[in-house]
Amino acid sequence: MWDWLASAKGEIALAGIAGSAVSVAMEWSGVGSGIRRLFIGGVTAYFLAPIGIPMFQWALGKITVQPEHAASVGGFIIGIGGVIIVEIILKAFRIRSAEIARRDEQA
Repeated sequence: MWDWLASAKGEIALAGIAGSAVSVAMEWSGVGSGIRRLFIGGVTAYFLAPIGIPMFQWALGKITVQPEHAASVGGFIIGIGGVIIVEIILKAFRIRSAEIARRDEQA
C-alpha cells in the first residue's frame, strides 16, 4: 500500500483527495455528501489529472508549473472540480441519449 501511495498514480490520487477535501470544506453539506465528494474527487483525479493543468491555464491564464509537479497539481485541480466534471459528463450522456431516442422514434 505504501509503495503505491509513493508512486506517481498514488500521488495523483492523494492530490485529488486533497483537492476534494478543499471542495468539501468550502461547501459542507454533511458527512455522507463529503465522503462521496472525496471519493469522486480522488477517482476523477486518478484518471483525468493530465487535463488538470490545461484546464487551470485556460481558466487563469498562462501559469507555469514545474514538470515534476504538474501531475500532482493537475490531480489537485481535478479533485476540486471532480464532482462538477462528473455531473457535466453524465449530463452530456443523458442529452445525447435523449437525442438518439427522439431520432429513433421519428424513424
